Amino acid sequence: MSLAQQGFEGYELLATGESQRLERWCDRVILRPETAAAWPWPGGVPLPHWDGLYRGTKASGGSWEWKTPLPAPCTVRHGKLSFLIRPTASKHLGLFPEQAENWDWIRNTILTANHPTAPKILNLFGYTGGATLTAAAAGAAVTHVDSSRGMVAWCADNARLSGLGKTAIRYIVEDAMTFLRREARRGNRYDALVMDPPSYGRGRGGELWKLKEHLPSLLEDALGVLSKNPLFFLLNTYSEELDDHAGGLFSMRLKATGGSMERVDLGLTGLLDRRRLPLGKAHRWRAAA
Repeated sequence: MSLAQQGFEGYELLATGESQRLERWCDRVILRPETAAAWPWPGGVPLPHWDGLYRGTKASGGSWEWKTPLPAPCTVRHGKLSFLIRPTASKHLGLFPEQAENWDWIRNTILTANHPTAPKILNLFGYTGGATLTAAAAGAAVTHVDSSRGMVAWCADNARLSGLGKTAIRYIVEDAMTFLRREARRGNRYDALVMDPPSYGRGRGGELWKLKEHLPSLLEDALGVLSKNPLFFLLNTYSEELDDHAGGLFSMRLKATGGSMERVDLGLTGLLDRRRLPLGKAHRWRAAA
């Protein structure tokens, strides 16, 4: 079992192959596209039939088909955190389990930091709030930013379900770069940043987003809101084209701050086929102890 799969209740990656992934969510077997699984299905390994299928080869533009729908509610747990799971208009279900490796790192970094007050954490492109909930549960004051009102509401639901409804989480529906520049003008600073930007997408006004083009200015704006004694900075990337580009920029921008840096391969290992599915990279910086 991979590190990222440990500690989950209600989720398992079963097997991968032919650009698909077979998973179990809340006792339902789901088959959906996965471009990273560019290999045949495992031979000699009996695989269960699917209860839910995403028809389509890309993350969006397809449709769901159900033999047995997900229970309502469907809840996946990781430690003390709970996440509502439901199918979206894309192939996603509201949770990226491989991010658990990052959540553990965030939690440990906050809990071992010698910080006089509750650290202020900024989570950009926050989605349904895995990193936000992790940081809040560790005692941080978190600002959660996403351009999708629905995703921000989903994060708030997950927070209440996890017993964090009254913790210091501030929810913001806004474009990440717009928010960063506004915070810089106001003089607001944060002790740590988490960024999980998509490689491609569209802004709230329909403008095309390409991370490779926007990453230098995004990093510059993010560094502009870091406090004088920051704790950590985490950036996720999801394509080979971006990994080295982002790693170089990340290192160049942060080398003057001291501390330590690492690049971690994220992924999950199938319980039935024992294959590791690569699911992006985490670029991590943390202050010196």
